Amino acid sequence: MAPAPASSKQRVEWVDLAKGLTILLVVIMHSTGGVELQLNDEGWMHHVLAFATPFRMPVFFAVAGLFAAKAITKDWRTFLDSKFIHFAYFYVIWMTIQFVFKAPFFMQDLGADGTLAYYVASFVQPFGLLWFIYLLPIYFLVLRLTKPLPTLAQVALAIACKAYLTHTGINVVDFFSKYYVFFLAGHFGRELWFTLARFAGEQKLLSVALLAVWALVNGFVVYQGYSEILPVTILMGVLGFMAVINLMAILPHAGPAQILRFCGQRSLPIYLGFFLPMGISRLVLTRFTDILDAGTIAFLVSMSAIFGAVIMYQAVKSLKIGTFLYKRPDWARLGQRRAELVPAE
Repeated sequence: MAPAPASSKQRVEWVDLAKGLTILLVVIMHSTGGVELQLNDEGWMHHVLAFATPFRMPVFFAVAGLFAAKAITKDWRTFLDSKFIHFAYFYVIWMTIQFVFKAPFFMQDLGADGTLAYYVASFVQPFGLLWFIYLLPIYFLVLRLTKPLPTLAQVALAIACKAYLTHTGINVVDFFSKYYVFFLAGHFGRELWFTLARFAGEQKLLSVALLAVWALVNGFVVYQGYSEILPVTILMGVLGFMAVINLMAILPHAGPAQILRFCGQRSLPIYLGFFLPMGISRLVLTRFTDILDAGTIAFLVSMSAIFGAVIMYQAVKSLKIGTFLYKRPDWARLGQRRAELVPAE
């Protein structure tokens, strides 16, 4: 696929910002859900999360599909190393870490044998919060294997999967079917999305107006309960991706954009590590329900999870202790290329 007519700087800018927004929304989703479950109460953050539901994960996977064209054309050795071995390594490491922290609770419900069986099963079924990096290599593989098919056939198959295979009870199948159509949207619409970003940057007033219209429509769909209807789900996911592109393209370079850029450039380290500060802060903050409402607690837990994950990553990077958490060692590579400690993208 030919490069879109946009500068490299612009590509990196809005894509990093979009990645930053989606990783923040993902952390907020898990943090808010955990707090509400523990308190058995919904706060104002629940409404923020509800508004983002139609586009949160679709944007996440559409961004992942933007640069798939290059990955699927590489030789099989490089492809398997960069997409399978890479994500498998981080999945196993962080799944094991999460499992160690949660094992005492599993032991209470499942016993020792059941807990061990659950750990073994996690190599086949995505574990907890880590299902995204488990599924992403499968998306790339399916895209590579179906490359000879016409675009419309691939999209039709993805829509059929979303329509009929999202409630099988098999996590791999369910997650794949639910979001693969948006991964394809990012992949096949790549030139259109980069053109849209450039256009939005040039027509900022029009972009603001379109964003306002989209926000009203998205809110209406959510609060009228239409977001689970299949055609509406797909349409609002794609429109949400377009809205995020518009927003990222017109954001001033200072202020919120700096935060989003910072998080976007560290999206996978945040995704891998946020569970620990999230759990600790939730345990502490839910003790203060006499002075904090559920929404505020969810917000504070979300911020603690994000900052905690960043601090963990930066500490490892600075101290060079535990670098295996964010950098694959040479033995976990099919090639001989050595890696520096960079965001595990």
